[in-house]
Amino acid sequence: MRTVAHSRRISPTKEDYVRAIYLLSAAGNTPGIVAIADRLGLSKSTVSERVKELTKAGLTSSSPYSAVLLTSKGQALGKQLTFKHRLIEVFLHETLAVPKHLIHTEAERLEHAFSDDVIARLDKFLNHPTHDPHGSPISK
Repeated sequence: MRTVAHSRRISPTKEDYVRAIYLLSAAGNTPGIVAIADRLGLSKSTVSERVKELTKAGLTSSSPYSAVLLTSKGQALGKQLTFKHRLIEVFLHETLAVPKHLIHTEAERLEHAFSDDVIARLDKFLNHPTHDPHGSPISK
């Protein structure tokens, strides 16, 4: 698994935003402030401020009233976070027998705590699954 190098660690909250934008884009939706706020269950003003921070960090590009786009750095991070999340869901469901309706919330918590090394080991342990328990593809 290729990792995204950071000069500083990105906060779990910012990771959640990047992943939300990544998933909205991957689903063919326009990741604007309203769509991001809806996905994360937050106010538009909160999302707007956070997106400004993501842009300063080089993870997004946006202008007022337009789509929020991930930079190549943001795209790579979003892909990496989604890989981690889906792999953790597989582990929780198949190895620990956590019911499917509970795995998303647990994976949300754990995806920020697992190092890239542990995720690589988990991927190998699980024999490189191709789909999460919900049927979504797992790609590195």
